[in-house]
Amino acid sequence: MLKLAEVNALNLAAEVVHAGLPPAPRLTVSEWADAKRILSREAAAEPGPWRTDRAPYQRGMMDVFSDPMVESVVYMCASQIGKTEVVNNIVGYYIDQDPSPILVVQPNVDPMARTWSTDRLAPMLRDTECLKGKVSDPKSRDTSNTVLHKVFPGGHITVIGANSPSGLASRPIRVVLFEEVDRYDESISTEGDPIKLGEQRTANFWNRKILKNSTPTLKGFSRIEKEFAKSDQRRYHVPCPACGEFQVLIWKNLQWEEGKPETAAYLCAGCGALIPETDKHTMLAAGRWIPENPGSRIPGFHVNALYSPWQRWESLAAGWLDSQADVAQLQAFVNLKLGETWEERGGQLDADDLASRVEAYPAEVPTGVGLLTAGVDVQDDRLEVIVRGWGHGEESWRIRREIILGDPRGRDQDKTKPTVWAQLDLLLRKDWAHESGAKLRIDTSCVDSGAHTAAVYHFCKPRYGFRVFATKGYSGPGHPVVNHKPSTNNRGRVRLFFVGTDAAKDAIYGRLKIITPGPYYMHFPVGTEEEDFDQLVSEKVVKEQINGRWLRRYKLPRGKRNEVLDCEVLALVALELSSARKEHLGRLAQRLGTSAPTPVEAPARSIAQQTIAARLRKPKRGGWAGSWK
Repeated sequence: MLKLAEVNALNLAAEVVHAGLPPAPRLTVSEWADAKRILSREAAAEPGPWRTDRAPYQRGMMDVFSDPMVESVVYMCASQIGKTEVVNNIVGYYIDQDPSPILVVQPNVDPMARTWSTDRLAPMLRDTECLKGKVSDPKSRDTSNTVLHKVFPGGHITVIGANSPSGLASRPIRVVLFEEVDRYDESISTEGDPIKLGEQRTANFWNRKILKNSTPTLKGFSRIEKEFAKSDQRRYHVPCPACGEFQVLIWKNLQWEEGKPETAAYLCAGCGALIPETDKHTMLAAGRWIPENPGSRIPGFHVNALYSPWQRWESLAAGWLDSQADVAQLQAFVNLKLGETWEERGGQLDADDLASRVEAYPAEVPTGVGLLTAGVDVQDDRLEVIVRGWGHGEESWRIRREIILGDPRGRDQDKTKPTVWAQLDLLLRKDWAHESGAKLRIDTSCVDSGAHTAAVYHFCKPRYGFRVFATKGYSGPGHPVVNHKPSTNNRGRVRLFFVGTDAAKDAIYGRLKIITPGPYYMHFPVGTEEEDFDQLVSEKVVKEQINGRWLRRYKLPRGKRNEVLDCEVLALVALELSSARKEHLGRLAQRLGTSAPTPVEAPARSIAQQTIAARLRKPKRGGWAGSWK
């Protein structure tokens, strides 16, 4: 005889069939994945049947999508904890168990949307048996299966970029998966915020599902940090094998012997026992998600790399040690491994503290330097130059700051004196006295072309073979310190290198925070003026809204100057473009330090000297620029 609950279930099923609706899925997302999902060989480190038990924290992250009361979900997680495959499982689940219109929003169409579709989605559709045949063969001429749009019985999946207004404004969608939201633009032209546009497409569905997923970036700028703050903020608590106390794994409790990351173990917050990594799987299997903001109706999940079965504590400890001397690497570690936002501290640099670090060099170029570079800033009435020496671990020494007075355009030039460019040429080709007695020349120089561009091009173009490069700066996120492939798309057909000024200033400010000589430390000689240090730390990181977008920028306060900072940036860029591999800087310094003193040889005549001699032999050509050639 049937029980009352069974009768009610049969009556509900009959009503669903009568209404023409598909029956409710019987499996949770994790149950579906464990029963049916196959990890493809080209897309997974561990191909074969999916096992949620491999990373048990993933169960809660997936099964929340099976809860009819949940509408929106947030993942703020480290990389390499398996969240990409979690998202793939959610997609496969809806295709197989609960067919619906699905939208996957990547930061951009090319390459991210296409790459996810071809490298992740297509192999899953091919190798997971229950998904085979639901989407037509991509090699056929069926237009229902393209790279960015695939149709299956009862629904379809569309993959777009957040930078595509048309993709965010078309058909209604039930399931929207926003991927890596911290890489999205704040607005798309005049269309508005990409997340708001995507959410609007779900308005017609009472049972909609929305995922916002990302590793975080900068504190105060991070989208995912704001979304996580609105969620119930779940963290995965695991028990100590010694005392049984449940706790969140946090970075400060990972301990190791000084200089020995291979000894890394976890310090229990309860009993103080050191837990070896061999106990990690047992701890994960017994873990549970606990919300810290239970009043919220939005499930939010945070998990860092300490939990990952694919990242060893030893390698994380080694990565932490390696990142300490480089602010860019340290920020990447905090974002990608800890799953936390990076808090800007650039404005905390103090000029007086830096000025107290000046030191007397025993020679023009001290031992430790293996390579010289120069950065040149161009002003209306002068050129400013900084020469910096580089050694092991990119430890560096300010060698000279030079100000060459005169109009870079050649106007009102005293014909009895060399031009500013002729003086710069001599400085860049000067022999510098190394402490070993050897003579050293500048390897690479970078000249900013933002002011008096034609004059800079005229100087740099014939000196490209002497490694004197014209540069152009670009502010804003996403630009590397320098693009190593020069462009000739300019009026002078000069090979021009593009500089990511924000990334370069981040690097300089990070190095200035290092207070102990060693890798990345910046030395300054006695005689460096206080004004130098004021200019060096003059710019501050601010958040500004520009054309509807909130952007992180370096801003120079009114009345401040920054030529020294610009020169230091260009000297760093010159190192990036130098003829030597950066990892060989220590070897170059060691070779100089052990070499016998070399006599000063008569230097080869500079281009400027050759020019003067040539000018005596033939009539001067017209034009103010012609006098340099």
